[in-house]
Amino acid sequence: MESEFHQRVRDIVDDRVHGSTKIALNLLTFLSEKLVYLEISQARKVLDETLRIVKKRPSIILPANLVYTLNEAANLSTSRGIKPDIRRITELLLSSYNQKIRKAVENAVDVLRGYRKIFTLSYSSQVISTLKEMLSVEVSVVAGWPILDGARAFKELTSHGARVRVYPDSSIYEAVSSSEAALLGCDAVLLDGSAVNRSGSKVAALICYEKSIPVYVICDSMKLDFQSIWKPETWNYKFEGIEMDFQLLEKVESSLISRYIYDLGQDTPRDFVEKALREIRDYPYKLIL
Repeated sequence: MESEFHQRVRDIVDDRVHGSTKIALNLLTFLSEKLVYLEISQARKVLDETLRIVKKRPSIILPANLVYTLNEAANLSTSRGIKPDIRRITELLLSSYNQKIRKAVENAVDVLRGYRKIFTLSYSSQVISTLKEMLSVEVSVVAGWPILDGARAFKELTSHGARVRVYPDSSIYEAVSSSEAALLGCDAVLLDGSAVNRSGSKVAALICYEKSIPVYVICDSMKLDFQSIWKPETWNYKFEGIEMDFQLLEKVESSLISRYIYDLGQDTPRDFVEKALREIRDYPYKLIL
């Protein structure tokens, strides 16, 4: 029988409302609250099981990357003859990852300064945070039926004072071509430099390519799928008796991406992968210094 702890982990990871960043933060917060009560041997077993659970949803790889980092930091402490302080490591990981997100947003605001019209798609917490800092910009977004995540982004941005125009999905060409740049969120970056984001992203990127409009992808270095575990995720939706299956997330090839904007700056897809790999490998060491 599944424990209450593991059921809670499963519920957090299976969240169908929020994106991967919010899911990962919720998971880290939960772990920081619970692991403190466990001995190191118990904590390791819990982390191993947590990693097994998060890998069952391979369409979003960030939670798996962060749990992996937590595990590696604990192992490094042991190998150096230091008793791992799981509570401290978990809280430090949560704090430092929040800093990565904030830095990515700061960098995005700097890079996009000067654009007057920006297109975005769906609901990305990092995109929303960026656009809230750029209230002079005119934002275009498609509604995102049937999930209506674009409509959700519209409501949140307008409530914050942003100027936003929402389009039906069928008018995506108009929405994109009337913009000066596209800012997309990201649930994963594959090792070939492709971005994984909400379905519709590739169409938007192709329109940008045709119109010579730059495509910026905002994320953080921890979203690199360095373990190559990503797989597409199929959702089912019923509308007026009609049943539909569709892939929620899709790949946007690196050739369609102008720059990644992330915690380490802005880079081409190739350079992003190279730098993010180093950051992920070094991250456990930074947590135990």
